[in-house]
Amino acid sequence: MLQDITILNYRCFQDFYIDNLARVNLIVGMNNSGKTSLLEAIYLLVNQGGIPRSLIEMLNSREALKKSFNKNLSNQPFRIYNEELKNIFQGYQISSHHPIRIISQKKDPLSLAIEPQLSDRYLLNSDNFEIVFSYGLQLENQIIIHSDGTIRGQNGQFLSSNYPSKFLTISTLSFDEMAELWNSILLTPKENKVVEALQILEPSIERIGFTSHPTSTYSILLKLSGNSHPIPLTSMGDGMRRILAIAIAAVTVENGFLLVDEIDTGLYYQTQTDMWHFVLEVAKQLNIQVFATTHSWDCITAFAEAVAQSEDRSVGKLFRLSRRDENIRAVEYTPDELSIAVNQSIEVR
Repeated sequence: MLQDITILNYRCFQDFYIDNLARVNLIVGMNNSGKTSLLEAIYLLVNQGGIPRSLIEMLNSREALKKSFNKNLSNQPFRIYNEELKNIFQGYQISSHHPIRIISQKKDPLSLAIEPQLSDRYLLNSDNFEIVFSYGLQLENQIIIHSDGTIRGQNGQFLSSNYPSKFLTISTLSFDEMAELWNSILLTPKENKVVEALQILEPSIERIGFTSHPTSTYSILLKLSGNSHPIPLTSMGDGMRRILAIAIAAVTVENGFLLVDEIDTGLYYQTQTDMWHFVLEVAKQLNIQVFATTHSWDCITAFAEAVAQSEDRSVGKLFRLSRRDENIRAVEYTPDELSIAVNQSIEVR
C-alpha cells in the first residue's frame, strides 16, 4: 500500500508531494487542480510492467491519441507517437532538463522515470527521439518508445506488473472488458460480492449473466426475484452500469489498486453512502488501496458518513488539491476533521 507519492513534471504537477495516504482516499479540488492527473500518475507508478497499455488507455480517455486503434488492445500492436506523449509532460514540453519522476519512498518503494533519450541519431529539437521509461528500485528496467511509435521492453520483452490495478474513467468499462473480468470471478465468492453491490440500487437482484448472440448483440442480464425472465442491465439506468463496473473492477484487483475518476457518476445521492460502505469493506477484505475523485458534495458527505460508521475510521481519508499558479499542494482531512467539516457545512472542495 502506498503511503506517500512524489510527482515531478507530470502534466500539471511541477513538484508535488502527498503523504499519510489511507486505504481508501477520496481526492477533491476545483477544476484543473490535477485530480485526474494524480490518478494517472499513480496508475503508471503501480502498473509499471503494463506501461504501454496504461499509456494508451490514458491518452485515449483524454482523446489525445491521433492514431486510431482497436479498443481490444490484446490484438493491436502498441504504437505511441512523440507528439501524443507531449500530453503527459508538464507544459506539453518534452525536455531532458525536466524529466518526469513519480516516486513512493515509504514502506514498499516504487520509482518511475520518464525522459527523452539523447543519442547520436536524434536531435531534441525534432520529433525524432526516444522516450525512455525506467522503473524498479534502481530504475534498472526500461521500456523505450521509439520515434516511429514502436515500443520495446527490456530484452525485447515487457515485464509483468507488480500489482493488479484498474483505472475507471467516467466512460467506465466496455462490455468486452467487463465480460472478461466477470469470467475471471465466475462461480467464486467474488461473484456474490458484485451482486451485493448491485443490490444497493435494486435489492431484488439475484444473479448476473453476460450473454452473446449470433447476431453479435451483446447484453448483460439481471435476474430479479419474482421475475421469471431476466431483464437487460441497460433498462436499469447508468447508475447500475457504473456500480457494476466499480464492483467488478474492485474484486479483480485483490492485493492491488483501484482508481476511479468521478466515482459518483450516475449514482443517486441517497445510494452513495451504501456504495462507500461496499468500497470500504471490499478494500479491507481484499487488501486493495483505492483512489477516487469527485466534484460532488453529496459524494463527500456520503464518504464521511461511511468512514464514521466504519469499525476502523483510519480506513478512509479525504485530500483536497489546492492550486496557486503553478503550485499544487495536497491538504489532508482526517476522519475527525472531515466529519466536522461536513457537519458544519465547511467547504472542502
